[in-house]
Amino acid sequence: MKQGISVIICCYNSEKRLNETLTHLFKQKDAGFDWEIIIVDNASTDSTSDISEQIISTKLPPEKFKIVFEKEPGLSNARRKGYLTSQYSYLLFCDDDNWLDENYMQLAFCVMEQNPQIGILGGKGEAVFEKVKQEWFDRYQISFAVGEQSSGKSEISKIDTVYGAGFVVRKKIFQLLDSINFQSLLLDRKGDDLTSGGDTELCYLTKYLGYEVAYCSRLRFKHLMPEGRMNWHYLKKLYYGFGRSRVYLHAYQQMESGNEIPKTNLRYPLWFDKYVHRLKEMKCFLPFVLLKLEEDGNDDVLKYQALRGELHELRTLKNKYVEIFEKILALKKKIAALK
Repeated sequence: MKQGISVIICCYNSEKRLNETLTHLFKQKDAGFDWEIIIVDNASTDSTSDISEQIISTKLPPEKFKIVFEKEPGLSNARRKGYLTSQYSYLLFCDDDNWLDENYMQLAFCVMEQNPQIGILGGKGEAVFEKVKQEWFDRYQISFAVGEQSSGKSEISKIDTVYGAGFVVRKKIFQLLDSINFQSLLLDRKGDDLTSGGDTELCYLTKYLGYEVAYCSRLRFKHLMPEGRMNWHYLKKLYYGFGRSRVYLHAYQQMESGNEIPKTNLRYPLWFDKYVHRLKEMKCFLPFVLLKLEEDGNDDVLKYQALRGELHELRTLKNKYVEIFEKILALKKKIAALK
């Protein structure tokens, strides 16, 4: 495996965002290691591929970039396509609206080289607003992959998970998962569907494999906040997606410290037991939310949306819910066999 960084930009209808993102990549300081740019066109319906080639071909030689297609929608599918196409030891997943600081690649490479125990490294997103910043934004900025990911004072902090924008993944993680035929439980964002969690899933798997997940406070990038996302309706949709993803991520979390499928009341199937508990939780504060569903900045409204998403996913899965735990348990056994 070649030492260097493969910058992977997963795109869905990104033609209007790519120019600024690529311009910042072209300004990266020369750190003395090899790198490449891989554009993954994930079932776009615009001119993402043509525009990206026009921009990159004027700045880089053909051997420094690739444009590939992934017909199956879903960010997890696009990331995998990028990994399969890459040639270097570290994969830097740069969203199509991330503007990396000029020393981002240099610093990321150094941190990963000096800390072989780190499997995933995250940085700090700093919001750039296309138009108006909403009053409520700072309270929920982490939901937009913005802000500090650790309250520690150390430059590099070991943490549980990082957001996927701008994160660096050791390629060996993907290779190990491939060796046991891992299939993601979360396809992450698919077109305009705001279901998420693929990055968190990858963090759990990285820890299962014996690596650490870390955050570097000096690793910084600008994250564009377009006008279309800066409204309360969008944030509610985002939290609904978080709720759906939480069904799977809670399973990973529960199985992280043990190898037992959770026990439940014998009167009910596992999914229904969980469903009833979440329904009771929702009813506790529902009277306080009903008249405030359109009220900007109300925390309870977002909790309500997340619970709605979780209930929807549990109801959709039904008896297949227990299969999630069985798959994670089987996965842990395969990973243990690798060691």
